[in-house]
Amino acid sequence: METFTPIYAAAFIATAFFVSMILTRIFIVVGPRLGLMDEPDERRVHQVPIPRAGGIAIWLSYLIIAWGGALVFPHLSGIISYQGLVAFTASSSLLMVVGFIDDRQGMRALLKLGGQLAAALLYFSLDPSLWGMSILGYDLPLVISCIIFTGWCVLLINAFNLIDGLDGLCSGLVLVSLFVIAGLEFVNGRGSTAVMVLTMAAAVGGFMRFNLNPAKIFLGDAGSMMLGFFLATSATQIGGEKAVIGSIMLPIAIAGVPLLDVLLAVWRRSARGHLQKSHGEEQSGGIFTADKDHLHHRFLALGLTQRKVAYVLQGLAVLLATLCFVPLIMGGRGLVITLCGFVVLGLFGIRHFARVELLQTGSLLHLAVKRRNKRRGLRSFYYAYDIVALTSAGFLAMVIETNFGARNELGVWSVNYLLLFVIVQVGSLQVLRIYRRVWSRPAIREFFLVAVGLTVGGLIASSIWAATNDDVTWSDFRCGFIGAQLAIWLVLLPRAIPEVVRELAVDSKHRKLTKSRDGEKQVLVYGAGKMGNLFVDYLKNSAPAEFEKFKISGFLDENENLKNRMLQGFQIHGGLDCIEDLKGKYPLHGILVAISDMPEEGMQRVFEVASQSDLKVYQWQADLTPLESPLGESP
Repeated sequence: METFTPIYAAAFIATAFFVSMILTRIFIVVGPRLGLMDEPDERRVHQVPIPRAGGIAIWLSYLIIAWGGALVFPHLSGIISYQGLVAFTASSSLLMVVGFIDDRQGMRALLKLGGQLAAALLYFSLDPSLWGMSILGYDLPLVISCIIFTGWCVLLINAFNLIDGLDGLCSGLVLVSLFVIAGLEFVNGRGSTAVMVLTMAAAVGGFMRFNLNPAKIFLGDAGSMMLGFFLATSATQIGGEKAVIGSIMLPIAIAGVPLLDVLLAVWRRSARGHLQKSHGEEQSGGIFTADKDHLHHRFLALGLTQRKVAYVLQGLAVLLATLCFVPLIMGGRGLVITLCGFVVLGLFGIRHFARVELLQTGSLLHLAVKRRNKRRGLRSFYYAYDIVALTSAGFLAMVIETNFGARNELGVWSVNYLLLFVIVQVGSLQVLRIYRRVWSRPAIREFFLVAVGLTVGGLIASSIWAATNDDVTWSDFRCGFIGAQLAIWLVLLPRAIPEVVRELAVDSKHRKLTKSRDGEKQVLVYGAGKMGNLFVDYLKNSAPAEFEKFKISGFLDENENLKNRMLQGFQIHGGLDCIEDLKGKYPLHGILVAISDMPEEGMQRVFEVASQSDLKVYQWQADLTPLESPLGESP
C-alpha cells in the first residue's frame, strides 16, 4: 500500500501548523469586522468581547493543505482520498455556514440541529465507502448505516459544541481525540489516513497558540461543530481486527469527556423540565436549554483556574483513552481492567460531579411519592419488569449450570424448567405482597424478606422439577439456587434505585467541610442524638429545594465519646468548643440546633459561641405537641 514518506508527512503537518497560526492571527483582526464576537454574559467566563472565528482559520488551513497537496503533488492521488476529501469539503462547508450564522446572530436550536443532520446526510451520500458499514461484526442495511452514521455525527458535533466553554478546553480535547484516531490508524496499517488526521491536529495546534488562557480568539460554534464532525467522520471506520471491542470502546476513546458532558446535560435538563412541568411552570426549552452546570463550570466552582480546569479535563480524556486502548491491545483479557477502571471513575464522578443531576432526580422522586395516582402504573411496570427479570435469571442459571446445554444429561436445560421457575417465583412475590407496597422509601427488612422469599422460591421450583424426574440430582437445586440469587439482584435493583439516588444526592451536596466559597451556606448540626438521626432521615427524604442553599457539613455534640465518630456518614467534630478552630479553617455560615426541649442556658451558650464566630443560629424540630380542642374539651 502506498503511503506518505516521512518527508511528505512532516511537510504536510508542519505547513498546516504554520498556515493555521498565520490565518488565526488574521482572523483575530477580521473576526470583529465579520460580526463574529463573543460578548460576555451571565453564562460566559470571559469578561471582555473576544472574536470567535478561530474555527474558520482551522478549517481553511486544513483544506488548503489537503487540496494543495493533492493538486500540487499528483503522485499523492493514490494516498489522499479524493472521495473522502470531496465529501468532507462539501458537508463541512454547509456546517460552517450554519455555524457562521449562529456565531453572528444566533440560530434556533431545531434549525441548527437540522443543519447538522443535513451535513451528515450529505457526507454519507458522497462517500460510498460508508454504505456497507458494519458494527459488532455484522453488516448493516443501507438505511440503518445512514441512521447510525448521522446520529454519531450529530452526537459528536454537539458534544464538542457543548464542552467549548473555556480557553483551550475544546481544542485541547480535540487534540487528544485526533492523536487517539491517528494512533489507531497507524496500528491498523493506514498511515496515510493517520497523516491527514495529524494534519488537522497541526491546524488545531496552530490555533491553540492564541486560544490558551488568556485567549485572544475562540473557536466559535462553527469551529467546535466542524471539529466534532471531522472526528466523527474520521473515526467511523476504525475498529481493526478486534471489531467487537473496538465498536464498544471507540466512542469513549475518541470523545469520552464531551460525551459524558452531553449525558449529564440531557439527564439534568430532562429532570429539570419534568420538575417545571410538575410545578405548573413554563418549560424553558427542554434539553436544548443552555445552563451553567457543565463539567468545566463545576471545576471552576471548586476554585480552579481556567487553565487548570482545561488540563484536568484533558488529562481525564487521556485516562479514558488509555483505558480503552487496554482491550484494543490485549483483547478480551484487558476488558476486565478497563471495566474496573470505568467503575472506579464512575463512582467517583457520580459522587463528586453529578450533584445537580442527583438533586434534580431526588426532587422528582419526592414528587412521585406524593402522587398517588401514579402508583397503579408503577405497580404495572414492576409486574412486567419482574416477569422479564425472572425469565432472564432462570435462563442465565440454566446457561451457567449446563454450559448452554452442553451438559444437559441432568435435564434442567428445558423451556419447561424455565416456565416452572418463573411461575413459582412470581407466586413467591405475590405471597410476599411485594406489589402492594410503594417502593419509594424501602427499608433493609423489605429487601431481606424479598431475598429470602426468592431463594426459597428457587429451591421450591427445583424440588418440583426433581419430583417429576426419576433421579434427584444436586444440579436441579444448584440451578434453582443460582437463578434465585440472580433474580434477587434483578428484581431488587430498580426498587433500590430511589434510595441510592437519595443517598448519593446527600453525599454529593453535604457531609463534608470544604474550603471553597461557592455560595452555599456551610452549617454544622448541634445534637447527634435521636433528633440528629431524625434530621438526617428528613434531609434524605424531604424536597431538596428546602435546603438548596445549605450545605450540612457535619455534627456537633458535647458528648466526648462521640467525638470523631460518624453519624450516617456525617462526622461528629466535637462540642461547641471546636467551633473557633473550625471557623478558622472553613467558611462556616451557621449552627443548626437539632435538640428538642433545649435548656435555656444551653441555647444561650450556642448564641454566645455563634456571636463570637459571626455565625447564624437555626432551629430544627419535629415534636409531638398536644393541641387544645377548639370546643374547649380535652383531646
